[in-house]
Amino acid sequence: MNEPSKRDVLLIELERERSVRRTARLLYAKRSSIRDELERLISHLSLLVSIPRKTAEDPQPESDILIEAARRIDDPVFTELVIQLIQERHV
Repeated sequence: MNEPSKRDVLLIELERERSVRRTARLLYAKRSSIRDELERLISHLSLLVSIPRKTAEDPQPESDILIEAARRIDDPVFTELVIQLIQERHV
C-alpha cells in the first residue's frame, strides 16, 4: 500500500525529462556561443599575433601555428575544439 502509484512515477519521469531537455537546450545555446566566439578569435588572430603569410612552400602557416599553440595548452578538450574549428575553416 505504500508503493508509489504509476501516476506518481510517470509524473516524476516527466519532470525529469523536461529538466533534461531544458538543460540540453541551454548547453547547446552556450556551446554555440562559445564556438562563435572561438571562430571570431581564430579569424582575427592574425591581427593580434604576428603570423607568417602563406607561401608556395607552406600554404597554411597560420593554421600550423594555431594548431601548435593549441596543442601546448594543457586542456585536451579545448585543444581539440580549437583544432576542429581550424580544420573546418580549411575544408
